[in-house]
Amino acid sequence: MIFSLFKKSTKEENFWNWVVKNKTKLEAFIHSDFQDYSIYNGLTKAIKKYNPLLFPEMTLSEKKVVLIITPDGMKDGIIPTQQLFDAKPNLENWIVKKFRQPNDDISLNFDGIEFPISDMKIRTEIDEEQEKVHIEIYIRNLDANPEKSKALAFLYLDHILGEFNTITKVGSIDFIQWNTDDIIRDGISILELRKLIERELY
Repeated sequence: MIFSLFKKSTKEENFWNWVVKNKTKLEAFIHSDFQDYSIYNGLTKAIKKYNPLLFPEMTLSEKKVVLIITPDGMKDGIIPTQQLFDAKPNLENWIVKKFRQPNDDISLNFDGIEFPISDMKIRTEIDEEQEKVHIEIYIRNLDANPEKSKALAFLYLDHILGEFNTITKVGSIDFIQWNTDDIIRDGISILELRKLIERELY
């Protein structure tokens, strides 16, 4: 009987080994003018080989590379995200985060659609039994491009509530056209929704 002297790498190790091997190229990409996405596409392929629900997002913060591991709002991606994050090595001048993090204010766009968070109002209903909040999101000019506007609204939820809150604490979501003259009674902002979740559901 022959015993292998080499320990087989885990799926997590395979991904992080790829990142370490391509670290310099990834750093060059995030500092570039984004004309060539080939190395980022390679990163996406590597993380999806680990788990098809996960996505990598890259940005810069005070000259450090920030890598966010996100399940893109999918509940089944929570555990793989946590496992991959827990296995991360020490990467010099990098910050690795799990889930899109909460921000007090941010400006986003999605596939050519862009509107400020002030163009959204939210009405809420707390479900104490499920420990979730069901919401109605009123969006100005929703009818002009419903699908892209809804996708952008989801991104705002992830980036202001925090993705983990969006996945675990938000229940049903209804999207409603917000006409210019409409007054949304009891309507709150996304930031106020985050504070409500922190106050009522933790």
